[in-house]
Amino acid sequence: MAAAVSEKIRGKTKEKMNRRKAIRNIFLLGGAGAAAAGGFSFYRFYKKPDLTALDGYKKLIEELAEIIIPETDTPGAKSAGVAPVIITLIKDCTNRKAQNRFMYGLEDVEDYAKATYGKSFVDCDHAAKLAVTGHFEERDRPWAGIKGKVSRRLIGDSFFITLKKYTLLSYGTSMKGATMGMAYDYIPGQYNGVVPLKPGQKCWAT
Repeated sequence: MAAAVSEKIRGKTKEKMNRRKAIRNIFLLGGAGAAAAGGFSFYRFYKKPDLTALDGYKKLIEELAEIIIPETDTPGAKSAGVAPVIITLIKDCTNRKAQNRFMYGLEDVEDYAKATYGKSFVDCDHAAKLAVTGHFEERDRPWAGIKGKVSRRLIGDSFFITLKKYTLLSYGTSMKGATMGMAYDYIPGQYNGVVPLKPGQKCWAT
């Protein structure tokens, strides 16, 4: 009886060790794979980025954000003035890994636009801007499951994920975005947790 219990304990201990080893391998291989896929060394992720260069990319960030939230019957990202806010968020509210990936991403956008269309992204026509943005959205699509979590932990959010997240945040908290892009309720009434939206209804901002 004692031998059977002892064998069972050893089996569980071995199972835990194997699980830890598997997780460690996923962690290491996932990180290495992410770095290889991005063409980066880990030094480039963790080094101190030159954030002073961000101000020189203001126009590029503005044009990229406008593709994400274009001007229609409501103001676009450019009109809402999101670029300075995105720059501030990158400088003050973003970890070093994601900062580096964002800076490299801006360089990649310019290099790709020039290689594909022979001009800077800012100077491309609307169709070319859509194509370039679509390329980077696809390139930076996060991996699913634990591989994606490991990648994000090791090397931070990808360029396009950060760009999209901060564009939406900057737009939603801007005066034009909140009052014209969304249904603005200056003084909300009583709380109602379930409010059916009508067809074409904007999301709420208060």
